[in-house]
Amino acid sequence: MMQKNHIPGRVNMAIENRYQTLQEIVYETIKERILSGEYPQGQRLITNDLATEFDVSRMPVREALTRLAAATGLVTIIPRKGAVVNETSEDDLLEVFHIRVVLEGLAARLACPHITDEDIQQMEEINEEIKSLCGTETENSFQKLNLQFHSIIWKRANSPRLRDMLQTLYENSRSYRYISVKMPGRLSEIIQEHEEILEAMHRNDGSCEEVVKLHYRHTLEWLTKQKEDKAVV
Repeated sequence: MMQKNHIPGRVNMAIENRYQTLQEIVYETIKERILSGEYPQGQRLITNDLATEFDVSRMPVREALTRLAAATGLVTIIPRKGAVVNETSEDDLLEVFHIRVVLEGLAARLACPHITDEDIQQMEEINEEIKSLCGTETENSFQKLNLQFHSIIWKRANSPRLRDMLQTLYENSRSYRYISVKMPGRLSEIIQEHEEILEAMHRNDGSCEEVVKLHYRHTLEWLTKQKEDKAVV
């Protein structure tokens, strides 16, 4: 009887999958801590310390930091010293949102003909959940729901490259959303702007792009006003 000889391959695959899972967990955890401010701007992220904290080898930590530097720009790798959390200035955020105005509008134009009734219903339900957040400490919940709302548009644009670009820009601007939820009146405006986006998608009359671009222009106005108010102080 011939012995099966595939066990080593399966073991290797299991080890590889486990390693990829570890790397992904480390990557997502570090990224979320940076975006939430738990790792503040300018903080050094030392590979050995993180490996000890996560109870993993240094390799998945090192690769996660390298990926964060290349894919998100959240950290800068310093040879033989680890990584440093990058500073995000108001000018950086303004630049990101200037770009997002254009690319989010393009995504809406591409997506609108392909948006289904089920998509719109799901987006309406998400926006209702966002409404329930008003008046509470809801930064993390808002982040999650807002991403779900806009991800439906990105998906229906049928452009993987555009979706990846928007995902990166979204992550680069998440520090603003942690602030925006606390700005008096801004969360209510976001909910209303989401409703206007949904109405444009219902009509499917070619207005989707401009309505979405207006949503991000309003964000730019809030950022600009915040910067001007600080300058006056």
